[in-house]
Amino acid sequence: MANQNQCNFTGRIGKLEIRYIPSNDIFIPFTTFSLAISKSRKDSNGQWIDETTWINCKAFKQIAEYIEKHAQKGTFVRVTAAYQENKWTDKSGQQRISPEFLVNNVEILGNRKETKPQESQGRTGIPTTNPIHQADFEDQDIPF
Repeated sequence: MANQNQCNFTGRIGKLEIRYIPSNDIFIPFTTFSLAISKSRKDSNGQWIDETTWINCKAFKQIAEYIEKHAQKGTFVRVTAAYQENKWTDKSGQQRISPEFLVNNVEILGNRKETKPQESQGRTGIPTTNPIHQADFEDQDIPF
C-alpha cells in the first residue's frame, strides 16, 4: 500500500538550525527549520491580502546535510514530508500538541542570494535540480 501520510509544500525557509544527535558511536545530522507558505486572497473590498502560514519541519541524515549546505533563510524550496504530532506538557501541566513535518524529499527551487555568505567566494550558484529523497538512505538510526 502506498504511503498515505504525505504532505507537499512550496515555500521559503525561515529559521534554520542543524544539530548532531548521538546514536551508538556516531552522530546523526538533524535539521529543524520553519517553512513560510504564502497565499493571497481578496477581501470583501476587493483588496489583495497576503497570508503566511509557518510550519515546522525536521530532516535527518543526508537530507539534513544537504539543506544545511545548500539552503539559508529565504531559500525557496519544495518539500515532501510526513505529518506527525509532537505531544508535550507545558509548565502549567496542560497537554499540548504541535504539528511537525518529517522531510523525506527536498528540492531547492531558488535562492534570494545565490550563495551562502561564507561560500560567496568560489561558488557560482546553488543546485536547483536533483532533489534529495530520504528513501534513498537507510533509516535504521532515525530516532522515531
